[in-house]
Amino acid sequence: MSTSTLLPAIRSAVGDWIFYVTTLSFSEVAKLIKDPDEIHERKGLSTWIQRVAIEKHSAEISEYIKESNQRFLGSLIIGVYGGSPDWAPLNVKFTEAHDNVPEEQKVSIEGKLGLLNLTGSESLFPIDGQHRVAGIKKAIEETDLLDNFDYDHVSAIFVSHDPLSEEGKQRTRRLFTTVNKKAKRVDLAARIALDEDSGFAIVVRNLIDNHWLFDDRKKYISYSSGGAIPARDKKSISSVVGLYKIVQDLYPKKEQSKFDNERPSDEEIQNHLNFCSRFFDLLLENVPPFKSVFVDESETASDYREGNKNHLLFRPMGQRGFAKAVEVLISRGRTLDEAVTLLATVNMNLASEDWHYIVWNPIESKMLTAKESITETYLLRLVGEDARDNKHRVTLNELLQSIQENVPS
Repeated sequence: MSTSTLLPAIRSAVGDWIFYVTTLSFSEVAKLIKDPDEIHERKGLSTWIQRVAIEKHSAEISEYIKESNQRFLGSLIIGVYGGSPDWAPLNVKFTEAHDNVPEEQKVSIEGKLGLLNLTGSESLFPIDGQHRVAGIKKAIEETDLLDNFDYDHVSAIFVSHDPLSEEGKQRTRRLFTTVNKKAKRVDLAARIALDEDSGFAIVVRNLIDNHWLFDDRKKYISYSSGGAIPARDKKSISSVVGLYKIVQDLYPKKEQSKFDNERPSDEEIQNHLNFCSRFFDLLLENVPPFKSVFVDESETASDYREGNKNHLLFRPMGQRGFAKAVEVLISRGRTLDEAVTLLATVNMNLASEDWHYIVWNPIESKMLTAKESITETYLLRLVGEDARDNKHRVTLNELLQSIQENVPS
């Protein structure tokens, strides 16, 4: 049974947002504010969003709350999903003591002071103040003495959207990144999780939500915080951050900045989503190890990250170089199908001497880092294509000359 909560509040507006300013006790914060696990179809993606957007740094805030008698926390901005928060304005009675207050000020107060009733059917999540919410919850859990915080309250601003429309969810997610971009630099993981202006972030989330390769049950996508795949991960083809880089690399290079920073049209987003989905379908069709691991499931991804079966396309750097080479071939008139099919003919076994000291160190048995552009140019050369430009051509030629001069034959 839902339990309602009655809060004193001020109703206000800025731009086209109507919002309510109120105050919450620490116990109300812990009870009412939830995690944003309804944003995406894939539970794994939602859990990752919670981690990158909410829980980070909560331990430090928890310690501050528990140890400092002079603790103070800034206002929270709370998004409201669903439910029907009810606003009831209060009538303000002015006394003789207010005779000197200008009439226009009295009029401006009317309808702004009131009570906000939360029915209990709403889902509330932090748009700004994620770490403070997590810190409050953690402090309460760790002390197990809620009485310690009887008099602690934090101010909160409630904003809501239409929960039945995707446009409503997009509007609130965009507010998250807008608020945080203005306050501080948002790290890449948080942008991928919630940014509604980055076309690449939107495509990545939709790709994970809709392509079977990234179904949670498959465990082929890593929800690590960086681009690398953790050594203990035996199944993943990519991380969320790594997937974002691939999705970006596949887009025309000269237009990437605009697609990433100015929300594209729905048609443009859908076109690139379809393009990226087709890209992964083509890899599964044309790269035998991909079929063996992800379709037949007779092997694991880790089998192709070691020994004599060490494969370029099971390495994040190799995937990016391949995607970049695909983009170059398409810019020269080839179709996506033609580009992937052609590049897939290359020997991509890193145990082969063809790749030694270019992207793979055979002595130390490890990848040479930051070689995406070298990989791109070398793949193009191996299929008889020229480099992207003269700079890329010279860089590869200098590397090959250095290997010839310094590596014993």
